[in-house]
Parts: sequence; C-alpha cells; structure tokens
Amino acid sequence: MAARQLLRAAPGRRGYSGAGAAEFLHRSIVPTMHYQKSLPRLPVPKLEDTITRYLNAQKPLLNDDQFRKTEELAHAFEKGIGRELHEQLVAQDNQNKHTSYITGPWFDMYLKAREPVVLNFNAFMSFNPDPKSEYNDQLIRATNMTVSAIRFMKTFRAGYLEPEVFHLNPEKSDTEIFKKIIRFVPSSISWFGAYMVNAYPLDMSQYFRLFNSTRLPKLNRDELYTDEKAKHLLPQICLLFLVQDALPLYIKFQERLFLH
Repeated sequence: MAARQLLRAAPGRRGYSGAGAAEFLHRSIVPTMHYQKSLPRLPVPKLEDTITRYLNAQKPLLNDDQFRKTEELAHAFEKGIGRELHEQLVAQDNQNKHTSYITGPWFDMYLKAREPVVLNFNAFMSFNPDPKSEYNDQLIRATNMTVSAIRFMKTFRAGYLEPEVFHLNPEKSDTEIFKKIIRFVPSSISWFGAYMVNAYPLDMSQYFRLFNSTRLPKLNRDELYTDEKAKHLLPQICLLFLVQDALPLYIKFQERLFLH
C-alpha cells in the first residue's frame, strides 16, 4: 500500500506548479497516525478452535487410521500441555497491550532466518516504461523516482500522508465530508468511528522503516536499525556505491529536477 501511495507521486500522476506544492505528495486533513491508538488488537484464538482448524486441515491429507491417530494426539495435547501453553500465551498477551501476541514470534522468524533475504522476504517494485518517452532516459527517470520518494518521506514525517484505510463502502467513508468529521474524533476511539461506516483503518506502525532503515547481520538474530536523522541516498552503479546528501539537493533543485 505504501507502494501505491508512492506511485501517486510519480511523474505524470499529478501536477505541481510551485515549490510549496511540490514539497509534499498531498496534505491529508486526517493526520497520518490518527487511527493508530484505537486499532483493535489481534485476539488470541481459543485453543479448541485451533485444534478444530488443525484437524480440518489434516483430514483431506490422511487416511482413516492416520486421522484417528492424529485426532487422539490433538485432543491429548488440548487437555494436557496445550492448555498450559495456551494459558501462558494469554497471560503474555495481557502483559503486552501495546502490540500483538504474534509480533515477537514473527520478528524472531524473520530475523533468525538464514535464507537469502532478497529472494525469500524482501519486497521489491518494478516499473513499466513511462508513457512519455522522454522520461525514460535513465538519469531523468532516476531523478524523478528519487524526488518522488523524498516527497513521500516528507509527507509521512510531516503527518500529511493519508491514513491507510480499507473502504468497503467508499461512497460514505472515502469522502471529504467524512474526513472533516473523523479528524475531530479522538484518536483513542477514531477507529470505531470509521468502523461505523464500514471502513477499516490499517496498522501503519512499520511505516517509519520505509526509509533510513536496514537489517544488520548478527550471529543468531539480525537487528533492524533505523536512523531517522540520516539525509543521504545511496545510488548503485554496477558494483560502485555512491553516497549523496539528498535533502539539501532536493530542497534547492526540486523545481529543476522534477519534470512535470
């Protein structure tokens, strides 16, 4: 979804005539993190429901004898060590109201994995040729992409980036009237205000890692590191890496660099 919003900043998507207008992707009247405090937490599923789903998934794969054995083992787990583990999980979840019960295990899985990151985990974007042939020059295209990315970053950090919302009834929720109303609803309950019109704000807690972030290799578990004070970009030409302080150039030359 971040990619979708970044594409809106690409050349030819919108017109910006002045330096002030070109500085940001847009200026959302609803603050970027307006819904974050009231997002509902992912509930811990009941152990009984987990066992039922597991057995339903196994049944098509096993013959009758194998399934009966699996069923016996699953119910023994449910009544024994599974019950104890489930109670520990619920207790841990109650002690960490600021996050989800799957966050820790998920990051462990991601950061402990030793498979190649690029092929197995990291997303990437590819772009079709620009409809305007003059924009497909490598230098011009790289410049436009860079300026668009910086505009996205500045919009997010200023709190002007439109919140990510899944609209099931956009005629009611994806409107200027609704946005003007919901921005005055306190953040502690704003998610439920959107829910009333069948709109579902999404978690944006990891957006800050879109820029100035990297994965530091460690012995057993890698580390995610973000330096929000960094201002440089790192172009790669074959095996040559170049470091350039990007923001001053962007501020000074944004009208000259961004091709309208």
